[in-house]
Amino acid sequence: MEYNEIIAHASEIGKSIKESDLMKAYEAAEAAYLADTELQNMIREYGVQQEALAQESAQSVPNAFLTETIEKRLQSLYDEITSRKSAADFFETQEKVRALLTEVNEAIMKEVTGEDPHAHDGCTHDCSTCGGCH
Repeated sequence: MEYNEIIAHASEIGKSIKESDLMKAYEAAEAAYLADTELQNMIREYGVQQEALAQESAQSVPNAFLTETIEKRLQSLYDEITSRKSAADFFETQEKVRALLTEVNEAIMKEVTGEDPHAHDGCTHDCSTCGGCH
């Protein structure tokens, strides 16, 4: 099989993934996540607060009260962000897409190398306990 044919097969896999129900769910979740203006404002503030905390922590003598205040606000924002349905749905579908892409890559690598990427799961590195790696 030629290089261009291999790339064509890879493109077909990509198209299949793009057309899957999972990707449609991901795209819908992403659109809702991005359209949630209150959420986006919280995310921006979270970034600003992280930067403020980093700057304060870099001081030769950080202000303990200011540091604690920023940390409390960061935790509050984090809790608010992660409790929003639009964020939860987006992060959940994003993780499912990552898992699918990892699984696809592992299936390809298994065919290329002949090794199961999960063959060493549970390995104790004590060969006396092993039934064999290969």
